[in-house]
Amino acid sequence: MDFSDIYQRMKFEAYEISESERIQLTDYLKSAGSASRLESHAALLVFCYSSNPTPENVKLVRKFLGNQTEDYARCAAVTGLYRIWRLSTPSDVDDLLGLLALWSVESRYDSSLAAIGCAFLLMHRLQDRRLSVALLQLLETLHEDVRRENDLAVGLFIHACWSAYDNWALNKGQRRIHFDTIEEALPVYWDRRKYLLDAIN
Repeated sequence: MDFSDIYQRMKFEAYEISESERIQLTDYLKSAGSASRLESHAALLVFCYSSNPTPENVKLVRKFLGNQTEDYARCAAVTGLYRIWRLSTPSDVDDLLGLLALWSVESRYDSSLAAIGCAFLLMHRLQDRRLSVALLQLLETLHEDVRRENDLAVGLFIHACWSAYDNWALNKGQRRIHFDTIEEALPVYWDRRKYLLDAIN
């Protein structure tokens, strides 16, 4: 199966996978080598968009959060669990906080980007103070590392500032913008508490 093609058709053509395709997809995700393959990224997105978050399905996707998983596939697992299925129990938030804490591990760059975006999304949706506090700390830590010229932190810092603004704009009915430079990110950082929950301001 060409998972990328199916994912694009689902996004742009409202394509619905067949039962036969669903069985093939599930068998692929359950297979021993799937966690180490790039194509698992698209496979996981197709699976999450076309399935409900039953305990069995959630367990299958969580398999791809493991340390030995290819990071691009892990990124899709984070997106599936927290953005597509929007899992939001206290234990789900605990797991997301754990993912945020691993941002400095270079082999987790893509999944850290996904975790940051999902954390801002769920912070607003749940009005979760723990996520708000963790994201404030993350922004400040990333900024310090950017000042120390830590190349790994630069992309994460820009993405965190953009995610902070974008989710705030969505919730406040403000104009959404995209940016991808330090110069554009810094104004959001200097006013960072505005984009978090009022409870910590």
